Amino acid sequence: MAIRKILWRMSITPSVTAILAAATAAQAQSNDEKLRSMAQFYGVATYALGANEQCDLLDQGEYRGLVVLRDALTPDLSRATTSDVFASLNHAPTGKKDWAKGCLAHRAHDTEWRRIDNARLIAHALQAAPTVMTSDPGKCSTGNMGEKLPRSDWTIVAAMAARHHANGERATFDGLKKMFAGLLDADCARAQSSSLLQAGFDALWLAEDNARASGAEKGPGSSLAGKYQSVVVAKAMGPWRLRRGGFNGSFPRDGINAFRLVGRGDTATATATAFLYLASIGAFGGPRGELLFPPNGGWTARLGGNAPAVALSLSDGTTIPLTKLSGSGTEGLGSARFELPKASIAVLAGKTDATAVHIKWQDGDGKWTPFFGLGRNPDPQKFTLGELREAIAWATVPRPE
Repeated sequence: MAIRKILWRMSITPSVTAILAAATAAQAQSNDEKLRSMAQFYGVATYALGANEQCDLLDQGEYRGLVVLRDALTPDLSRATTSDVFASLNHAPTGKKDWAKGCLAHRAHDTEWRRIDNARLIAHALQAAPTVMTSDPGKCSTGNMGEKLPRSDWTIVAAMAARHHANGERATFDGLKKMFAGLLDADCARAQSSSLLQAGFDALWLAEDNARASGAEKGPGSSLAGKYQSVVVAKAMGPWRLRRGGFNGSFPRDGINAFRLVGRGDTATATATAFLYLASIGAFGGPRGELLFPPNGGWTARLGGNAPAVALSLSDGTTIPLTKLSGSGTEGLGSARFELPKASIAVLAGKTDATAVHIKWQDGDGKWTPFFGLGRNPDPQKFTLGELREAIAWATVPRPE
């Protein structure tokens, strides 16, 4: 049977042990065998990424590990198959469908949970792999932010990853770790960088960030301590599990930044799960800060700079002022805090998803100026209510019991 027909019919139910055995054997076998092993890894990774959209299953390091593995496998698999066969290997839609109603109960859904457990095992092994590289991982960059971590940092990452897998899983974990280390050695010898290193980097960054956010006296003790601190998350949101979108360290992005938090709280007391960065431009500057979005709609603007007034400007012509809770100092050097009134929350709830929102501030002379985004020539910050609702829905998906 042709390999593309075999791939089309493949299931993602085999255990990681079976996949690892096939991958190890494939090193001395045909390209078809190697392709089948790659397809199995690809299927497990994409299934978990799809399920994670419906249930809070993966943390930052696990998620990033599965993303970079998926992306690393994509070129070879797509070249070796037709577009239809390659599409059939992507099990993200299956994961989304299986978990469409939220988190599944372990006892009643053993098959689905084994797929998630397999994916997490793969991600953890990828995080730990740099410790068993034959070359020096400290001379190889992550390929994204260009960061290089010393072997001592990778030892910390490996210890964190290994804690998840003891007894019967440990042999599989160690086997995968060794296999991934070979891939890393090849990448680093060829290009002095590997995107696969991003999995462990994100895991370590998350651990250091959350140690600070939770007020712990000391974190893992890596070279990232104090370097990649997401100040907005640490101060306004607390410990978190996963950040939506691509990796960019502690830097905020234009548009809505959304996080899945460790502590959820109830609807009335939940902390902000998303924020919008607010900047001012001009020779003398102006207020800057964040617009924070809790799930219940109680938006808060927290500014470095004392603006007399702040308001929302909607694309349908509506203007909604925020209530000033505090303020001191000047527009450029002071501070201020504003809150969206409860009545205005109800007004926004009645607006369509397509409604665009700008946020502006008023100076001492009564002039209104928009807040801007990031970059050298930023545009005024804006978002649609649909984008915000989608971000909050992602941030607040159910969590397994």
